[in-house]
Amino acid sequence: MKAIYKIAILCSVLSVLAACGGSKNNPEPTPDPKPVVNPETRTLTFILPDLVLEEGEEAPAGVKTAWEAGDQIVIHGEYAKDQVTVTLAAGDINGRTATKTVEGLYPYKRDDCTSTLYASYPASAVDNLKHCFFYSKFSDTNLQLMAACNSGDTFQFQNICGMLNISVEGEYEEFLLSTPKKEALGYEFLQVKITDTEQLYTQYKGTPVMELSGEISDSNIRVYLPDGTSLAAGFTMKLKHDGEFTKIFKYTEPVAFARGTVTDLGDVTDDLQEYVNPFSPEIKDLDAAGNANCYIVTEAGGYKFKAVKGNNPVSFLEDPDNAVVLWETWNDASEVTAGSVLASAFYAEDYVIIQTPETLRPGNAVVAVRNEDNQILWSWHIWIPATAIETASYGNILGSDAMDRNLGALVATAATEDAIDPLSYGMVYQWGRKDPFTAAGSFNSSSQATYAGEPEVVAPGQISLEESIANPRSMGHINNGDWADVPNNNFWMETEKTLYDPCPAGYRVPNKSSGDFWASDLSAKGGWGISSTAGWLKLGDPAAVFPIAGYRDDYGVGEMAKVGVRTLYWFARNASDAAGAGADLRYDKGTYKFGSAPKARLGSVRCVVE
Repeated sequence: MKAIYKIAILCSVLSVLAACGGSKNNPEPTPDPKPVVNPETRTLTFILPDLVLEEGEEAPAGVKTAWEAGDQIVIHGEYAKDQVTVTLAAGDINGRTATKTVEGLYPYKRDDCTSTLYASYPASAVDNLKHCFFYSKFSDTNLQLMAACNSGDTFQFQNICGMLNISVEGEYEEFLLSTPKKEALGYEFLQVKITDTEQLYTQYKGTPVMELSGEISDSNIRVYLPDGTSLAAGFTMKLKHDGEFTKIFKYTEPVAFARGTVTDLGDVTDDLQEYVNPFSPEIKDLDAAGNANCYIVTEAGGYKFKAVKGNNPVSFLEDPDNAVVLWETWNDASEVTAGSVLASAFYAEDYVIIQTPETLRPGNAVVAVRNEDNQILWSWHIWIPATAIETASYGNILGSDAMDRNLGALVATAATEDAIDPLSYGMVYQWGRKDPFTAAGSFNSSSQATYAGEPEVVAPGQISLEESIANPRSMGHINNGDWADVPNNNFWMETEKTLYDPCPAGYRVPNKSSGDFWASDLSAKGGWGISSTAGWLKLGDPAAVFPIAGYRDDYGVGEMAKVGVRTLYWFARNASDAAGAGADLRYDKGTYKFGSAPKARLGSVRCVVE
């Protein structure tokens, strides 16, 4: 059962004295040289915060209710060089109160407060800047931090943090605390301002700490969290035994921490679960090059990537629960065996972990993370090419180095007399969306590539952005218009790689620049060539080769169209609320130009280097 205790804080508030300046009609006199300030010796009293308990209650373990011999307090005025560290001896202590004669004090006087000296505990966590003024700076927030200002010769300490108290039975030596929503559990440093007129318990904060670890002493786990810390989805705590995490405790209720409070969850031994480490050394990190909506896999094995939205490394999902392989394809017309491209996917500790079969099968798959109601929160494209992807300039036709193949293609298109390999068609996309759909499954065919898993859905009309995320297999549509019910021309952008960009890390959808691909007539540019019988066109020097892949139409509601005679390549700019910009290349019309197409149409993407 959770119990919360309040620690009463005593701090008097005194009057503010106004200082008088010189007359503005008369110049200020030349100040006398700053007088030499001699250090003071004073007998000081230090008082711990009160702990108010109900009758019969005991103070939870970890709450400091009395001073102990060896406790160290830092006292300072204006400068860190003048601060004094006071070490308490047994004879100085009377329970919550300690009295000590201290030498070398340099009071800091100001007009906006009457306090002149400032104290911090514990000394081991104090890391004051050169000019301390009335601040106390701590270098470690996972301690029972206290600060005080003087009222005469007395310091009434105030707690800076709240405390989480848990007990467990068993031989555990260390804990690791984390949260599902990645809230800050502390800071690399925390600076507070405690005077007799103002109390700021989080005045300045350093880089947030997202995980906290610490030792477990006498079966008690004590975590100190800064004032205002709020864990909206609870927390997870792993327990280590003999150097390995063996147990895990999950607390799923919201919990907030205020300074001077103790959240005591009691003994949680019966709630511990076995912990299985999903991150063996054999699990490779796909995020090494950055987060993305698409990851390339080239070897059989296990992989992981952070479960964040697309290209934003800190956009964590809302209450993720599980992961699933949503669908997979071999990019051709043969019947796809489920589990052949990706054998499995699961979610653990903010990561998606995927496993290929022992023998790698080239293809494409989409993995989704869902909440406990199995609603999809986000999905990612896993691309397993049959041959190595290469990058080249191709005479700068796209304004930046480009991939040698379409996004999702298993092989590059070859400019030969033979019919191109349909595995080079790749995947197709509605403008502005991150999720792929299959292209043609055989040479110059209007039938799409087959797949296994979640079926495609043709929506009855346009869909919302939220619906497109929760239903990555749904094709919103309207004839000659947008798939989205609310136009948004920033789903893809020329100025930056957006959250919905479908390209792997380090690549993006092309933006319009000075390249030949934005010409009004590509056929007049260097390196141009086309073969309708073999199904390719080329441009640049050396030439980049593009399959005449057709597109999936907005009129036929997702059906393949014009394979072998037309192809559409999307770019990151919009043309209007209803249309996206792209290269509309038409052999049947003899026009090869940069133009526009309805956003609901599904075209190809040739990724370029960011």
